[in-house]
Amino acid sequence: MANIQKKEEANNVVAFDPNLLLEDAGSGQETMSQEDMMIPRISILQQMSDQVNKANGAYVDGAETGMILDNVANKVFDGAKGIEVVPISYRRAHIEWKKDRGGLVADHGSDSSCLEGCTRGDKGEYITDSGNEIVPTGEYFAFVIDEDGNHSPALLSMSKSQLKKARQWNTMMNRLMIDVNKQKINPAMFWTSYQLTTVPESNDQGSWFGWSIKMNHDAKSGGIIKNLKNGQDIYLAARKFKAQVASGEVKVSPETQDDDVM
Repeated sequence: MANIQKKEEANNVVAFDPNLLLEDAGSGQETMSQEDMMIPRISILQQMSDQVNKANGAYVDGAETGMILDNVANKVFDGAKGIEVVPISYRRAHIEWKKDRGGLVADHGSDSSCLEGCTRGDKGEYITDSGNEIVPTGEYFAFVIDEDGNHSPALLSMSKSQLKKARQWNTMMNRLMIDVNKQKINPAMFWTSYQLTTVPESNDQGSWFGWSIKMNHDAKSGGIIKNLKNGQDIYLAARKFKAQVASGEVKVSPETQDDDVM
């Protein structure tokens, strides 16, 4: 009799209603804003990066020199294949580091007066009286687009040899002209997307991996709105994210100095 009762109870199990998942979508996050989340930094893994060293606690499974790192998810991307990026806003910053990769001291923003009084090192670097280094840096808030057309915010920093790449990228965006209602305009930088891959570079001071940047959709293509899945939604989300960056709502994960970039 007991066995029959158990069998009846098992047969009366109510199936989970998947509509509950729809009703509960986003539940518990109602009070979260952009200020409560951390934006990852996207960087290139170099020979001295902790993430490629299996003996280091920061090692990321499968990480190799030349790969691209998301430092919040600890996810790596194939550098040769690259990542699709929609740039949203740019700023020039002056980042002060302790000597010998000792950590971040200060972000002096766009004010270059912090360079006054610095001496120049053997590689042209700006050295403060205390021995710290101030590194002019180009920073891009952007969306990374995955293979399914989903977008996620990130920050890309370019300094030292890569600052030239930032200038080239900025020039590429500044020169882009499209036709809108019989007018020629320079569109928002998030009108199109770019493929960022990594390439080996070197000079007489060493070797490293740097960025290669290619525009995905030219002036006649219609940009991301016509060429990306959910392109219109991504464009509107980029407008909103740009305003959040400008208001100071956006928090970025702690910064680390690029290793081996000359």
